[in-house]
Amino acid sequence: MRTHLHPLSLAIALASVALPVLAVEPQGGPAAEQAETPVELRPQYVEAVREEGDGPVAGYVAKRSVTATKTDTPLLEAPQSISVVTADRIRDQGSLTVQDSLRYVAGVRGETYGLDSRGDSAQIRGSSPLLMLNGLQQSFGSYNNTRVDPFTLERIEVLRGPSSMLYGQSPVGGLVNMVSKRPREEQSTELQVQYGSFDRKQIAVDSTGPLNDERSLLYRVVAIQRDSDTQVDHVKDNRLLLMPSPTWRPSEDFEWTLLANVQKDDSGTNSSFLPHRGTVLAAPYGRYDTDLFVSEPGYDEYDSEQIALSSLASWRISDDWALRQNLRWQRSEVSYQTMYGWPPVLGPDNRTVNRVYYVSKPEVDVWVADHHVEGRFDTGALQHQLLIGVDYQRSDAQSRQGRGASTPLDLYAPVYGTFDASQVVLLDQPNQHTRQEGIYVQDQIRLNNWVATIGLRKDWAYNKVQGKDAQKDDAVTGRYALTYLFDNGVAPYLSYSESFQPSIGINQATGQAYKPLEGEQWELGVKYQPQGSGSLYTAAVFDLREQNRQMPDPNNPLNTLQSGETRARGLELEALVEVDADWDLIATYTRLDTEVLKGAAVQEGSRLASTPEQMASLWSLHRFSLAGIPGFKVGAGVRYVGASWDGIDQLKTPSTTLYDAMLGYDHDEWSVSLNATNLADDTYYTTCLSRGDCFTGNRRTLVGTLSYRF
Repeated sequence: MRTHLHPLSLAIALASVALPVLAVEPQGGPAAEQAETPVELRPQYVEAVREEGDGPVAGYVAKRSVTATKTDTPLLEAPQSISVVTADRIRDQGSLTVQDSLRYVAGVRGETYGLDSRGDSAQIRGSSPLLMLNGLQQSFGSYNNTRVDPFTLERIEVLRGPSSMLYGQSPVGGLVNMVSKRPREEQSTELQVQYGSFDRKQIAVDSTGPLNDERSLLYRVVAIQRDSDTQVDHVKDNRLLLMPSPTWRPSEDFEWTLLANVQKDDSGTNSSFLPHRGTVLAAPYGRYDTDLFVSEPGYDEYDSEQIALSSLASWRISDDWALRQNLRWQRSEVSYQTMYGWPPVLGPDNRTVNRVYYVSKPEVDVWVADHHVEGRFDTGALQHQLLIGVDYQRSDAQSRQGRGASTPLDLYAPVYGTFDASQVVLLDQPNQHTRQEGIYVQDQIRLNNWVATIGLRKDWAYNKVQGKDAQKDDAVTGRYALTYLFDNGVAPYLSYSESFQPSIGINQATGQAYKPLEGEQWELGVKYQPQGSGSLYTAAVFDLREQNRQMPDPNNPLNTLQSGETRARGLELEALVEVDADWDLIATYTRLDTEVLKGAAVQEGSRLASTPEQMASLWSLHRFSLAGIPGFKVGAGVRYVGASWDGIDQLKTPSTTLYDAMLGYDHDEWSVSLNATNLADDTYYTTCLSRGDCFTGNRRTLVGTLSYRF
């Protein structure tokens, strides 16, 4: 089967580019187009601002999504829990990273590992989500990629629960799909300047519009330059980014966008694996400073570079059939050099930890592609929306690594410069090649107010570590769901879904490749969108199980182990409320009960590590006039993250309650705002693991933003 997918993918790619030429011809000659222009201009403008499932949203509440079904489907008809974080919401809440933007989403724990500069950490229903960009997997492995900047995104969609029927590599908890800004018909430019805590200085530009009078050629350019320190001493957060994209639309039936991304990040290690004593447990000399740097200045770095090119094409073959092709190539290079305390235990003097050094220089090349055809037809009283697709992904990774003992460090009065970097020896690591191919079929069947969503998928996965036997896995996954659409906007649903996730990497303790993760879930939920309202209410209960769950290795912070079986049951409530035209509310509540059903003796019966049993949040934004002057707005939020455990139910990380706020003013083309997160400047720890280390949360951050749009 695998040998046939490559030619099929190539044929679809060629057809999606070549065949539209034939579709353009019947539109009529130049005279006919000119005669119809005055009649068509206005309807085209209205269509351009209509919400699409992967397009911009005005305000906080999206009504449509592509992520849940790979078709442009109303959220009420998507038989799975999904939350859409819009660009307006990202801006109002002052989210500086993707994980920041997930703080007010039900079922999601943002910043699981605190202020980790190496990537965006989150949990969905107790497991790490798959990160996707424009419907294609974005990250492969760990610590070998750049972080997506929220300023480049139109929306962030959180799909909770297994989604392997559509995406193949989705973990049991769910996925986060980031949707990039794309060219738009109307000319618009935003110039943005930021200054904030830790000497954060950033300038950004976002410009889009037509390149010709016919609006058949569009463009968009997003650029960012940032120079910043961080909460941790000696750690930077610098960025250079350029994201240009043209769109070609020779007719209403065909659209092709090329999306490039060139990014260079210059950062370091602000996650220091601090011991339990001195963080959540008492120590003779008290808590460590939250700006404590455990590595070595001048040596420590986490520098990443990426070049990526995406092709996003769609062709409406007829009124009822459409063909789409999404593909991306990306190359990432990372230089990761750090030191940390290991074991993370204070020495006899109650001040010092022994340190080890770790160096990794990975290079990763990735190809990902998804081709599918969508058709609408009737069979008697049944209305079908059929989706048939094939997808393919491949990653090739090579790396040089080094590790060894370093010099100790006094955590209360650190003295640097005692480490001789010339002793570091880098060794070539075994190259790793992974490949996955899948074919899927989905049918959304409607009968009056009933909608059944049925899908099946077959996956083939190939994982080859140099010098070892190749690991080959295959699986069939499905999703079966039933939704009823009441006329008043209430939509209850019941769904069953499965997950299959090949694991990239090797268990460093055994030298063996990881086994695929497999899971299943039952979910019962209801969505409510009052007619004529900009509000959306959702509720869901679920029961999910996962095999071969990956958990931290208590003997090696850079390794993970695989357990037998885990379970998570929970309740999620989310309300996005448009109280009136000037007042928006977000309220969430999550209850989660987790357990290791089968596994190592020390873990069996324990709760999943870093997974709070309860979470809740409330965000309110109000726009108002002051002294007769309109344009003012004020926002306030509170986030509660309940206590979590270390994975063996021995150490509890206390709960935290954090407060956020914003002040803003809009006048004509100008906008100014001040955002504050962790307003009370609380010191807290996001999680502590059984291997002995804890992760520090973000202290108070203030960021002022000035924007000019024209």
